[in-house]
Amino acid sequence: MDSRWKAVAAPKRSLAALVKQASEWWKTLSYPVFGDNSNTEPSSWLGVALFKASLEGGPPVRSAGWEGNLMVPPEGLLEGITAIAGTRLVKLADRGNANANFILASEETMISITLYSGGMEGSATLYTVNEEINKKLVLLFNRAFVADNPKEGIVFTLAQGMGGYSISRVGLAGTPLERGNYAPDVLAAYDHVVQEQGNESPCGRLVILSGPPGTGKTYLVRSLLSDAPKTAYVLIPPNLLESLGSPEILPALVQAKREFDGPIMLIIEDADHALVRRGEKNMNAISSMLNLGDGILGSILDVRILATTNAEALEIDPATGRDGRLCKYIEVGQLPAANATAALSRLLGKAVRPFTEPTTLATVYKTARNLGWMPPPKVKNTSGKYARPELV
Repeated sequence: MDSRWKAVAAPKRSLAALVKQASEWWKTLSYPVFGDNSNTEPSSWLGVALFKASLEGGPPVRSAGWEGNLMVPPEGLLEGITAIAGTRLVKLADRGNANANFILASEETMISITLYSGGMEGSATLYTVNEEINKKLVLLFNRAFVADNPKEGIVFTLAQGMGGYSISRVGLAGTPLERGNYAPDVLAAYDHVVQEQGNESPCGRLVILSGPPGTGKTYLVRSLLSDAPKTAYVLIPPNLLESLGSPEILPALVQAKREFDGPIMLIIEDADHALVRRGEKNMNAISSMLNLGDGILGSILDVRILATTNAEALEIDPATGRDGRLCKYIEVGQLPAANATAALSRLLGKAVRPFTEPTTLATVYKTARNLGWMPPPKVKNTSGKYARPELV
């Protein structure tokens, strides 16, 4: 890799910082040189050279394009391209408003990268005559650019600032459901919720997941993101729960609705405060949740609510559980001994000594680790904003 490019590719926290450093480096390259050619606009003649060589009997030019949510840091993407293709930065256009266009090229490859929304979204165009480089870059771009509503599920978070409420992308969180990790009654209830997510007139707009820690509630939520992707999933911080019914939240929800045609599902973890019988301390929280999920605004924007609680036995407010409001109350308990044994055997790939009593899912996985099982590689997250897969 060109040592001068390493300075540009050094990790930065924002696209603006990356563009600024790239601009300073670009100024030192008045006449980038490739072979016997030099030009202040090498991207202009280099693309022509690629096609000219193919027309004269050389290797065919392979081309492809991508567009969507950028799931790796901008600097990581540019660094990965350079490492794979041996390219240099030959043109930089700062579009302002956290938008920029980078063109990287070598004598056999040219890539145009456009980044916008502060590096959260972008597009890429690839031209190359090198088959091996083409394969590697296609793999990179397939991982780096993810269209809206991917199978993995894109998650947003609701935040409050001086300008009011806003919704921001936080990354991918969906994962396939491992059905062997749950009891039959939990699976039946989960399947019903997935089915209702595709229903414009659901049996209820509220889903409650309850059970002690370690029983797999969070993995059920992540699986829902994967099995019902045509939904805008929005994480609600506990401190904003009582504000859900306020008119000020409307612009943020309308923003989410513009992103997706499907329903908006608000995910409220540890929502005990808004589920138990109402009293002086939780009246506002319950009212806000119910009015948004089942009121006029909730119906217009097709809002659904998924609330989780660690309480093993929760006496919910009667208004919460009435017909037409509650879609499902799913109690996720310990796995029966036979199910826990089957789950452990599946992880290890062999028969094991059976569990003799009900066991939490967390205990099953801890036992598997102790017996040599290793989980698959997880997605790296280096910036707090992006889920960063391995580049190659």
